[in-house]
Amino acid sequence: MIVQAILVALITTCCTWWFSHVVTRTWLYPLWSGFLVGLVLGKPVEGMMIAAAINLPYVGFITAGGSMPGNPQFAGPVGTALALVSGLDVNSATTVGVILGSVTIMVWTAYMSINTLWVHMAEDFLNKGNIRAMRMCNYIPSFFVSFILNGIPAMLVVLYGAPFGEWFQTFPQWIVDGFGIVGGLMPALGIAMLLQYLNKPKLMPFFFIGFALAEFMGLTTMMVTFIAALVAILLYNYQSDSTKKLTGGEA
Repeated sequence: MIVQAILVALITTCCTWWFSHVVTRTWLYPLWSGFLVGLVLGKPVEGMMIAAAINLPYVGFITAGGSMPGNPQFAGPVGTALALVSGLDVNSATTVGVILGSVTIMVWTAYMSINTLWVHMAEDFLNKGNIRAMRMCNYIPSFFVSFILNGIPAMLVVLYGAPFGEWFQTFPQWIVDGFGIVGGLMPALGIAMLLQYLNKPKLMPFFFIGFALAEFMGLTTMMVTFIAALVAILLYNYQSDSTKKLTGGEA
């Protein structure tokens, strides 16, 4: 369990650290970080299901300027780990994940604020002509800040979070039911936020076509995705041909 706790701590640390954004930003979202946690804890399928549920409220997640509506980098891996080790169901895990994301906004603020110290230190090294030390200031210290603020709590959750499920069940049934209802509504909130960005006359029909294919025809997500990819290719080819005709190119 110690090894698993350390690995979960490293996953949570890397979700915030600059390393996770070098190639892709997928570590930012619970769907990927939670899956990695499930893989480490030996429950990849359960981890993927819980991570997907936690991810849905953050589907429309965006950080505009200094605004930080949540901390999915923490909620994803830590929420998934807590749910797996304590035996929470998907709806309860979603609610706990969102609560963690909301409460730990200050953790993200502290992480970014502390890292400003290394910027000034890097400037001092640059003024002295020490380029190597300047680069190290940009790369290394932020890892330890993230490990302390994010990794250590994740490690403690894996090591000591198992009783949380039993403690959670001691709540009155109406509170437990309330958590389940809220957990079921959270994904709808995320989808609603996403629709705000898709609220354009040219895009909305595609959303409702996908909804109709899944709801009325019973197609799986993979089938709908495959059909959407084919439609996108057809539209691209049609627009490309139309552009060539207008510009005098080959049809």
